[in-house]
Amino acid sequence: MKKLLATLQATAIGAGLALGGAATVTAKDYMVTASRPNNLYLIDLEARKVVNNCEIPGVFSPAVIVMSPDNTIAYILNDRWENVYGIAVDSCEVVFSAIQSTETVRVKTIASMAISPDGKELYTIQAPVKLLRDRMEVMDTKFVVFDTSAGQNAQPVRSYPAPRRVSVMSSGKDGTVYMAGHDIMAMNPKTGDIEVAIANANWDRPTYGAPDVLAFWPIGTVSREFLLMYTAPKFTDASQQELADFVWGYSRVDLDTGETAIDDFASVEVLMFSAVTHPKNKDLLYGVYSQLSKHDLKNDKLIKRIDLDHTYYCINIATDGSEIYVGGTNADIAVYDSETLDRIATIDIPGGGDMGTATIQVFSR
Repeated sequence: MKKLLATLQATAIGAGLALGGAATVTAKDYMVTASRPNNLYLIDLEARKVVNNCEIPGVFSPAVIVMSPDNTIAYILNDRWENVYGIAVDSCEVVFSAIQSTETVRVKTIASMAISPDGKELYTIQAPVKLLRDRMEVMDTKFVVFDTSAGQNAQPVRSYPAPRRVSVMSSGKDGTVYMAGHDIMAMNPKTGDIEVAIANANWDRPTYGAPDVLAFWPIGTVSREFLLMYTAPKFTDASQQELADFVWGYSRVDLDTGETAIDDFASVEVLMFSAVTHPKNKDLLYGVYSQLSKHDLKNDKLIKRIDLDHTYYCINIATDGSEIYVGGTNADIAVYDSETLDRIATIDIPGGGDMGTATIQVFSR
């Protein structure tokens, strides 16, 4: 019944009608996230409360989450980086699973998971090792494609060779899959062809040393971008003998157009684990760890920075850009005004289980 009502409500929203009356149904923001011991939560961000609490199969960790394009199914990487489960967030039904390891081959997926724009395919990067009696043998890394309609114990429908060190991924509007690895790469998931979209470790910047990138949370869907931050040493000249600064920068891909950009925006003064930009102003970037920082990318200016009550790993933003959400680490989600960075609410996770490295995904419906 709950699933039927959710379907009817979604149909009503699409038609601009409210169930039981002529008033217009107004879409609002929700969040999906997870916490220990093994729970997936659907949160009404307007009401500031958990409205559904689902059990996740397997063993908790790392709880990397991507949403289906219609925002009804959460695909979560669980079982200590090995298996993917698709959970219908309104009914808690497990509608999909990809058990990637076998008795003889152990597979790890390091946050590298994405959904095709039409929701029909799930992509992972598999890093397998063969389990022999006296040793483990490293096997070739693969880009693997699953059919999301395959249900439980889905098997790959095709696979291609893939580079190592790939973490987060995201699909562009045209179906291109962008992968965060040694560089940011673009793959055609129909053919397996790969090209470099943005050079990072292999960049041609003579006055810079090699960048360091933490890419773990697939959170750019609100602003329709694939965004990674880097830190790097910047020198006074190409001899790289004298350090001029140590900088924060960003590499990003517009998921609608494929346009790419890379640029510095600040000196390294604090750590930031994850960042998002404002959906209505891509020159505003918000980053989080032990502080919440707001940056003006156009003018390379720090607008404001505040200390937080504890570290938060993952950040996201309201679909209209009005609120900032920070989560992960502990058992709460803090809500901040995106203009002033004033704290305006706290959403506690039921049972107090810590979120660890869980993704917080925000969407409207």
